[in-house]
Amino acid sequence: MYADILILGQLLTGPKHGYEIKKNVQEALGDTFELNNNALYPALRRFLAMGAMTKEIEKGDGKPDRHVYLLTETGEETFNELVRDFPEKAAVNQIEFLVRVALFERLNPEVQFDILRKRLAVLDEQMKRNLQYERLPAQDRFMAEVISFKKDQTEQEREWVRRLIGEIQAEEESTQKSGR
Repeated sequence: MYADILILGQLLTGPKHGYEIKKNVQEALGDTFELNNNALYPALRRFLAMGAMTKEIEKGDGKPDRHVYLLTETGEETFNELVRDFPEKAAVNQIEFLVRVALFERLNPEVQFDILRKRLAVLDEQMKRNLQYERLPAQDRFMAEVISFKKDQTEQEREWVRRLIGEIQAEEESTQKSGR
C-alpha cells in the first residue's frame, strides 16, 4: 500500500512522468523505499482506470513520447484515504509506518496521533516478545546478539515515537492557546 501512497503523494505537487515519480521518491526517501517499474506502472494504470489521475502525452522531438500524469480530485481523496487507513497489519510494517510519518505535514494532528499510537502498540508487543526471548537460555551466541539488537532497535523506535507524540501535543497546545 505504501507504493500507492508515494505515487499519489508525488502527484500532489504537480504533474510528473513515471520516471520522475520514481526518481523523486528515491531522492527523498532513499533506497529502502524503492519503487520499481513492476510496482509503479501497474499502479499508474490502475489509478488511471479508477479516475484518480489523467494522462497527457508529451511529444518528444526525436525522443520517445512521455506520459505525464496529473492527479484528479478523486486521486486526492484516494491519497487521503490511503494515508489515514492504518490498520494493525500496516502498523506492523515499518515501511508503511515511516511513509505515513514522512507525510505528516499533510495530516491533521488527530490522524498523526492515531498512526503513532498504533505503531507504539505494535512496538510494545514487540518489546514483550524480545524480553521473552531474552529470558530463554542462550542456544547460540549469535542468536543472543540478534535478540539484543532487536530489543535495542525496538526501544529506540519506541522512544522516537513517544518524542513525536510529545512534540505534536506541544504544538497542539500552543496552537490552542494562541487561538483563544
